[in-house]
Amino acid sequence: MKKLSLSILISIGIVGTSFAVPMIDLKAGVGYVNLSPSGWVKYKGTKVDVKDDLKVGNSSNVNAYVQIGLPILPNIKIEYLPTNYKGSGKISKTFTFGNKTFSASAPIDSKLNLNQYDISLFYNLPVPIITPRIGVAVKYLDGNVNVKTTGKEAKANLNAPIPMLYAGIHASIPGIPIEADIEGKGISYNKNSLIDIKAMGMFTLIGLPMIGKFYIGGGYKYQKLKIDNVSDIYADIKFKGLFGEVGVEF
Repeated sequence: MKKLSLSILISIGIVGTSFAVPMIDLKAGVGYVNLSPSGWVKYKGTKVDVKDDLKVGNSSNVNAYVQIGLPILPNIKIEYLPTNYKGSGKISKTFTFGNKTFSASAPIDSKLNLNQYDISLFYNLPVPIITPRIGVAVKYLDGNVNVKTTGKEAKANLNAPIPMLYAGIHASIPGIPIEADIEGKGISYNKNSLIDIKAMGMFTLIGLPMIGKFYIGGGYKYQKLKIDNVSDIYADIKFKGLFGEVGVEF
């Protein structure tokens, strides 16, 4: 499903940049993101540290987005971001996960997967140079935590849509090929919360044949997820790190 979703987003972006539609702005981009996890997760047992106990490392994955700008109606942005991690080593302390006890010094293989699908609806506000954006978004989380040792395995699954508020700012000066963009999405309710922030600087080329604008950029991404008893899962996890991105715009 992950590869299929990514292929769909990229295909839409390619088609959109090949056939410009009057009165409709089309944008598409792909990126490479390296996110480091930290924090803990709990599932029918004790708190488990994702690095110290599960031994997971960083995750480097390809992400993608397609954005459609419509007259009068809100802009639509569709994003896909995989955050998938693996770890192995020896258990440093005894813990319980999925009603199963994993003993200290035993070997461990673990996986932390959290595929993220976002749809944002927003309006650009008519402010020169710095263009604010406000709207709403929904993030669908499709993930699991798998812990395995000799003769024993436990798995927790998470599937949840999360509504959020959306805000962003894009800064550009006419005639200067350097632009900046920051966007944030977030929500907090009933001890559950999600913060998703992305900041990027970019170099742009305008007026290319068949393409209105091409950009190459990079920046920093930060996510913080708190879960309180969703499908018996409790968690307080951060994902943060650098990314690069290229994109086109009509």
